[in-house]
Amino acid sequence: MSSDGSSAPDDAERFAAALDGAGDVDPEVAREVALARRLGALRAALDPDPQARERARERLLAALAEEKPPVNGPPRGS
Repeated sequence: MSSDGSSAPDDAERFAAALDGAGDVDPEVAREVALARRLGALRAALDPDPQARERARERLLAALAEEKPPVNGPPRGS
């Protein structure tokens, strides 16, 4: 049953079923399925190297630390 209460599958369900290989690929999602399969096949080539991943993680944590108010201090702007 789809999210709107009808018995027809919604786009997300049809897409998931097509990716899982359940039956024929619905023509309405065939292009997206082909793209998703190509990206999946290239996953390792698209992943950043471990050093780049660690640098990005450090930058993200530093940015989050700047936004976080002090635990026992006054709120920012006061």
